[in-house]
Amino acid sequence: MRFAALFLAAGFLASPAFAEDKKPSTTVKFDLEANLMWVEATMDGKGPFRLAVDTGASTTVILPDVAEELGLAGKRKPGQDDFVTVGEVKIGGLKLNKLKVAVMEIPQLTTPAEMMRMKAHGVLGYNFISRFVTTFDYRKKTITFVESDYLPDDPESGLPGLHKPAQGFLGVQVDEADVRDVKMHGYDGGLRVNSIVEFSPAEKGGIKEGDIIVDIAGTPTARPGILRDFLRRAVPGQKIVITFIRNGELWETDVVIAKVREK
Repeated sequence: MRFAALFLAAGFLASPAFAEDKKPSTTVKFDLEANLMWVEATMDGKGPFRLAVDTGASTTVILPDVAEELGLAGKRKPGQDDFVTVGEVKIGGLKLNKLKVAVMEIPQLTTPAEMMRMKAHGVLGYNFISRFVTTFDYRKKTITFVESDYLPDDPESGLPGLHKPAQGFLGVQVDEADVRDVKMHGYDGGLRVNSIVEFSPAEKGGIKEGDIIVDIAGTPTARPGILRDFLRRAVPGQKIVITFIRNGELWETDVVIAKVREK
């Protein structure tokens, strides 16, 4: 399973423990649930928080309520890919200081977690995992982390998979909508359409200026960054359903994503 706007083709570096036996290491237990490996972490002395280990996630992610608990929610940048810095992250005997993490909802993670009545607080991704030579033992259900000399790039500086150019074209310009205009329909936010590109997929799908997009392809669109991330991953020709509010009423329309137009 891969999560909303954060995936790249990455893999673990695995090697026998004796290759790194002179470097600090720790072994932690993992739970195998919903086809995912889960480990517990503390952040800034709080927790433990349950994180899904995902080698394909381009950065570590925490859910908005975790950011709120850590007192980091107010440090996010509205309308952008939201990153905050956690002062200290501890997993077993490992400790990393000043780890930058993305703050976002991950329906692909939280929905199955809720159905199985298990806790889910985020994803342990590339910018943490890549700092270690990592070995799995499925029989013992353990992960061994051995410190390495590798230091990944800042996840906001163009990490592959997170900041790649948009692949799909929708044809709208949007701003965050007033929450009061979407709450009545059970949404926490939405994107008000300010303009439509002529002959674009959005226009062909019947979307108009003033509409409020609240869901795209099954993912709530509370912030512009969510739409941008979707278009980075979208495939031209892909047919999706967009849910929007018009004059206080909830509408749905089918839209076929187009190829990004050359400038």
